[in-house]
Parts: sequence; structure tokens; C-alpha cells
Amino acid sequence: MTSHNKTFMGIDIGSVSLNIAVIDKEFHLLKSVYKRTRGQPIPVLIDVLEGLEKGFPELCGAVCTGSGRNLIAEVMGADKENEIISQAKAIAYFHPEVRTIIEIGGQDSKLIFLDSDERDRRAIIVDHALNEICAAGTGSFLDQQAYRLGISIDEFSVLAT
Repeated sequence: MTSHNKTFMGIDIGSVSLNIAVIDKEFHLLKSVYKRTRGQPIPVLIDVLEGLEKGFPELCGAVCTGSGRNLIAEVMGADKENEIISQAKAIAYFHPEVRTIIEIGGQDSKLIFLDSDERDRRAIIVDHALNEICAAGTGSFLDQQAYRLGISIDEFSVLAT
């Protein structure tokens, strides 16, 4: 992979996985990584970052989200952002017509409602709700069941429909 000017990294680390996206200044996705952490987020992160280091030596910034954002931001000296805000910003940018976001994570599920600001037409969060932190019924539970069945979470979701 060639070097890119002005690349940025998003790191989402939760109870199940590490997700990384590297984008350029025009928001083009240059690389994405999904790795299960299996309870070892720091070693998995180090391994992934060492692999990415060769392809993106000119990284200009990074931001961390997810339940492990505080730890990872502290270790890396990176910024951190609440995932409700980052999800709303991404949806508003890529899909401005969307008004409802449902996200099932490893620890919790989120429901986010968006509306359009009358002055500048930008999407704004008008309400949100989270369930209590519990693996039952969330991504971690579903992920574990797929693993027990010996199938990927993608195959599991197809079978559930």
C-alpha cells in the first residue's frame, strides 16, 4: 500500500472486537480492520497497529470510541469520542436522510434519533436511549452463540432472518 497524505484513523474498541478505519482527508476509506479481542485488547491493538504502520506512515490523527476508548486513548495519546456522537456524525454525513440509528454492541444497544437543524440543515441528535450494560440480547451474546455454532456472525444474521 502506498503512502497517503493526511490520513486519519478511527479506533473502536469494545467488549468483543477492535475495529479500525483509516481514511484520507476526503473521507475515502483506505483500510478497515476487524479483530476479535478475546479479552486481550492491548496485544490485539499493538499487533494491528504494527501491521498498519508500514502502509500509513503519515498518520495525522486518531480518535477512539467504544467501551475501551479511555484506556486506548490514554495508551496512544489519542483523542476520544462518545460513540453516540460519532455514529450520528457519520450517518449525517454519509446518509443525511436517515433519522433513526439502531446499534447493537457487545455491551449495550443504542437507539439514536436524528432531526435536521432548521438553520443549517445539519443533522442533530434529538434523543437517544441505551439499555443497561448486560450481554444478554446484545452483540456479545449473539457473537458467542454464532461462535458456539461454528459459524460467522454474518452467517448467523442470515439464518436469523
